[in-house]
Amino acid sequence: MKSIRRFLVIVLVAIVTLANFAAAVRGYLGSMDEAERLFNQRLLQQVDLLNYALPLQAITGNTNRVIEFPARASDVESSLEFQWVNNDGTLLARSAAMPDTVLVSLEEGFRYFNFNNYRWHLLVTASSDKQSWYIVAERDDQRYRLAESMILQAVYPMVLALPLIALIIWWVAGVGLRPVAKLARELRQREATDLHPLEQRDMPVELLQLAQSANELLRRLDASFAREKRFSGDAAHELRTPLAALKIHCENLARELHPAPESVMKLQLGIERMSYLVEQILLLNRTAPDHFMGRFEPVNLTFLAKQTVVDCSAALAQKNHQIEFNGDECWVLGDRAALASLLNNLLGNAIKYTPADGVIVVNSWLRGKDVVLEVMDNGPGIPAEQQARVFDRFYRVGGDRHNSQTPGCGLGLSIVQQVVELHNAQIALTQSRFDHGLLAIVTFAAIAAPVMIKKIEHGASRDNHNEKNN
Repeated sequence: MKSIRRFLVIVLVAIVTLANFAAAVRGYLGSMDEAERLFNQRLLQQVDLLNYALPLQAITGNTNRVIEFPARASDVESSLEFQWVNNDGTLLARSAAMPDTVLVSLEEGFRYFNFNNYRWHLLVTASSDKQSWYIVAERDDQRYRLAESMILQAVYPMVLALPLIALIIWWVAGVGLRPVAKLARELRQREATDLHPLEQRDMPVELLQLAQSANELLRRLDASFAREKRFSGDAAHELRTPLAALKIHCENLARELHPAPESVMKLQLGIERMSYLVEQILLLNRTAPDHFMGRFEPVNLTFLAKQTVVDCSAALAQKNHQIEFNGDECWVLGDRAALASLLNNLLGNAIKYTPADGVIVVNSWLRGKDVVLEVMDNGPGIPAEQQARVFDRFYRVGGDRHNSQTPGCGLGLSIVQQVVELHNAQIALTQSRFDHGLLAIVTFAAIAAPVMIKKIEHGASRDNHNEKNN
């Protein structure tokens, strides 16, 4: 069942149709019985008319021959035919359509008889003076045709009303299901971080149970997110503190054992790698769509990218990388911290895997309604067949034995992909525009630059310039 509304309309229209059909059949049968009674009454009335007219006609006419009445040109479809028969069986008079012999035996009552290729409904009854008999006949097909024409006039409106009834039921079902649509719209328009209970005031009784179940689910989710948030904080504290202590002790050990043995240097590298892994795992947890509790606001992506390049200047200088930055002023709606982690991971990967004296290019372009962020290097790149897999957690091209001998945990691009999903953006990895290397392209929806933020940033830039001059 894909639509409750369609299901209700189909079922209700089917019920109404069956009810109308049953009522029509019942009405048809009852109407036919009533029409039969009325037509028989008409035959009796014809007998009364014959009782009045025929004796006078016989007095003024020639009684030695059968009186024949000509057929009437009008009202042929409902005409009544008759025979006037003496008690001894002699035919006294007849209408034009009746044969010149007595049709049936002179026995009181209604009956059927076939002649002239038609089935006739007959009434045989004695005259008022009991000296003669009347046989009044009416074609059976004419009786049913006339009865059906009257009955169908009452049935047709019931049939023609079915489409109108279906439209009315469709509209009424829509009105009745509006609270369901309202509830669905409210849930659909909620942000991922909005876990307050649903408003149950003026809610139909049928939806109360659903709303209560949804509120209970929201309550459990809120509690789960709170636990996850506390876990992140606790894990950050519990893991960072002993790692920092280990790092200090290792540095002290290296100074005490000067020159430090190779095992101490490997221990320092292991501690640094473990610290990096802890930070990446915590960042991965914080940017997970199910746990993300960020705040979206207008962000100057170009300014944020430049700031990231400045923050990575020491790492760039250490490997003597040449970095270029090009682009337009681009604004997106997003979480500043999450976007910063995306830029840090993309630029960090480019720095880590690009050999010394390499080139890294960062671009931010405004393309119509889109903002295109590019991070490109001339490092080893990623084979095309493995570009989809690098977004998997803990996956590294070549594993821990990467050709660059650069330590890593395989979480950087997983974090990038989560941030991309949070912002309804798209990411693509492709061949660098250099002879070799990787080009990462992230496409966001562009927004107009807020006027107040522009004024604040221009003011801050002017103040910084004045301070430098002073």
